[in-house]
Amino acid sequence: MVRYWSWEGNYVGVQQKDYLVACDGTILGKFYGTEIYNQNGNYIGELGKNERLIKNLNKINNHRPAFSFYVKGTITAPFKNSASYPMISGFADFTISQTL
Repeated sequence: MVRYWSWEGNYVGVQQKDYLVACDGTILGKFYGTEIYNQNGNYIGELGKNERLIKNLNKINNHRPAFSFYVKGTITAPFKNSASYPMISGFADFTISQTL
């Protein structure tokens, strides 16, 4: 299982198959290549370097097909937060509130 943190260093969750899953089993999004979309099909972020998630502000209007709200992931142990990376111009930190 690959574990992910936000660009600011907050632990987000793990990849289970094509899904980004929080430690409580909640599906946060679905991977389409390196991009992540929520259950409504809205772009919420993408994979940056070193398992860090970031949101490209130029892609906020991108969409993919919606997927079932009944999909659940496996519960996993949370990990500690990590040090933040300097923010890149044109990007914002990936936050869990973006997925709701």
